[in-house]
Amino acid sequence: MFETYVDTLYLWVGLGTVSVAVLGVVVGLPTTAPPDATATAATIDEVTTSPPGSVAHRRVVATEWRFNGRDLRLRNDGGTATARLIRAAVPARTDRLQAVLNGERPKAVYDSPDAFRRDTRQTRAGDDGWRPAPDRLTVRHVAWGGTDVTIVG
Repeated sequence: MFETYVDTLYLWVGLGTVSVAVLGVVVGLPTTAPPDATATAATIDEVTTSPPGSVAHRRVVATEWRFNGRDLRLRNDGGTATARLIRAAVPARTDRLQAVLNGERPKAVYDSPDAFRRDTRQTRAGDDGWRPAPDRLTVRHVAWGGTDVTIVG
């Protein structure tokens, strides 16, 4: 009536092994969802296709971002997401572009429309790699002296 079966030990060892494997899979899953680069890119595209003077803000849920004017990459613990813009934009990498992004008129920040054009072209051509992502992304469409750009930062 109280006999010990040889199969019982193997059953418990197998069950323990499967439990450890399942625990390993669960612990390895990411704790957060990957960032939404597509929605962020759509916000930039919306301002880019709007008239000059348009401004938008978007909350960014990412730890790092990379933006070269055409491609937007967002990354966090959940993974990396990439989106491509319809039209090119300019990242606000210089202090003067950041001032224009924050609402200053280009005329108050730059000596001439040519200086504004040069700064936007140089900034658009560069890529400084992964940077800490802002909590809130600001996008502003600016036109001055023949230069019509969307600044992102």
